[in-house]
Amino acid sequence: MGWRRTLSYYWHRLQRIPGTASSIAAGFACGAAAAMTPFYGTHIITAGLVAWAVRGNVFAAVLGAQIANPWTGPPLWFGAYYLGAWMMGIDLGDHPPDFVQMFKGLTEATLNFDIGVFRADVWPIFWPMIVGSVPMAIVAGIAAYFGLLPVLKAVQLERVLRRVGRRAGGQSRATGTEA
Repeated sequence: MGWRRTLSYYWHRLQRIPGTASSIAAGFACGAAAAMTPFYGTHIITAGLVAWAVRGNVFAAVLGAQIANPWTGPPLWFGAYYLGAWMMGIDLGDHPPDFVQMFKGLTEATLNFDIGVFRADVWPIFWPMIVGSVPMAIVAGIAAYFGLLPVLKAVQLERVLRRVGRRAGGQSRATGTEA
């Protein structure tokens, strides 16, 4: 019930965002694309800035950035890493990436401003993730935009038709004529 309720909430929020279907779809696509990157903690800011730059809806970008969350993060990390390693021709052998060590090294390097720890523990995993996230972001953005655009157009048209129907019904009652 939790996932269904969450998805329903986001769908209803997305339907009620003011703006054109194109700007909402562009904003959500920017958020989905930003969510594919390994720059965790900056997805919402990145999505909002990119959406603003392309004249997409910033609130829709924030919703789209929620694709990366604690449940979807690990599959996105592995996907970006393995895709990037494949694109770079890195032979992985039987050694899976140690994300725990990478995040521990990232925290240590950031807190102590230690570039040596960053190079040793973070960069060997982080760089393939960056490379692999680029095609993932492009695919996610394009899929989100073109998948959402016709749906949003239909929802907005339905909303307009409902409003016109209510106005026509309200006017006919007020004037005493039949609708």
